Amino acid sequence: MKKIFFLFTFFPSLIWGQEVLRRNLSEDGETYIKASVATTFWARYYNANPNTTINGTSVSRVTDISLRRLRIGLQGQITPKLFFYGLFGGNNYNFNSNKTDRIGILDLYAEYQFIPEFSIGAGKFGWGSSRNSMRGSGSMMGLDSPSFALFTVNMNDDNARNWGGFAKGQIQNLSYVLTIKNPLTTTIAEKEGVVGYAKRAPYKQYSAHLKYDFWERESNKTPYTTGTYIGAKKVLNLSVGGVYQKEMMSELQGGHPKYYDYKNFSTEIFLDTPLSEKNNALTLNLGYYHTDFGRDYVRNVGNNNVAGVSSQEYFNGGGTAYPMIGTGNTFFFLGGYLFGKCEQFTTRIQPNLSIQYSKFNGLKDAMIAYELGANLFFKGHSNKLSFCYQNRPIYNQQKEVSSRKGAFIIQYHIQLK
Repeated sequence: MKKIFFLFTFFPSLIWGQEVLRRNLSEDGETYIKASVATTFWARYYNANPNTTINGTSVSRVTDISLRRLRIGLQGQITPKLFFYGLFGGNNYNFNSNKTDRIGILDLYAEYQFIPEFSIGAGKFGWGSSRNSMRGSGSMMGLDSPSFALFTVNMNDDNARNWGGFAKGQIQNLSYVLTIKNPLTTTIAEKEGVVGYAKRAPYKQYSAHLKYDFWERESNKTPYTTGTYIGAKKVLNLSVGGVYQKEMMSELQGGHPKYYDYKNFSTEIFLDTPLSEKNNALTLNLGYYHTDFGRDYVRNVGNNNVAGVSSQEYFNGGGTAYPMIGTGNTFFFLGGYLFGKCEQFTTRIQPNLSIQYSKFNGLKDAMIAYELGANLFFKGHSNKLSFCYQNRPIYNQQKEVSSRKGAFIIQYHIQLK
């Protein structure tokens, strides 16, 4: 925590004293080094899952304040062909994380461009198989949506990133990226009749992503995609992608391991366009995802979760966890409307709605979770306030929906660059 305190006291004085944290290495600005610091704060109230505990005490409602994300970026075009990208920070600095708080390496890679149509790179990176698995945390429209697209997050990866190599490029309106990654090893013991991550030397993981831009082209300079352009760009694209890893999952059958390959396929449509001279705008993000982790696999996830659980009466676990990821099919919708500019009121307002509908093989009832929110942009994504209501299902041990719970979140995001 001392490191975080240093960042908040030192960096603002450094950054506000400069217009931009950028140093050109050539007179024309073609080569450069630049930096950024971004923080996302949460104030939250939620109805906890049944049998939730915090430090051994039963709770039914939770109120907390936390630092949801900290990002410190450093990137540079060292030569016209050589680019490097570094991103440092962490997630979920809350009242229950004081012993594990750290500022870690999120991304750190170098890339060499032979021609605009072909570059190669290596290091630790977030290049992946779908737009929503490469979402940029600094430009999201929904508060946390879509989290499910980080399919293996913090199981055999580090915040949806791994070490490896990639090739990418843009051929006119077609963008592509191919990756080979070294998944992290897992140490969780295999269980009889329960599919989980295999405790073995992992095979390489392969992914591919193709995207076609019908209108303006989006940049693929870094892995992270924009959630909304706030009326600044006219974009329509279609993308497809997939992931494969041999024997990533396993279960014990009669005391002997049975392995399952991991397969993932997605197709997505993204639309972001101004609608009139007032710069009111529409943003739509739709996707279909087929994921195969093995027989009846389902994983409960609670973003920024601070709680445990005292019994296994319900399937979800404690806090805000719910069945977010699993073997099956998921449909996702995220839509937002940006109100037009007004001379009397410079703040831009953008209400939004997201819905995740998943039919997982391991659940009897479909999983439906949704968010209702609104963004207030004081200075684009660099200074914005967001309000959100999240609603999630509660499953009993028969894998049926027995009730629903909600959460209210106020988020403030600021980026200095």
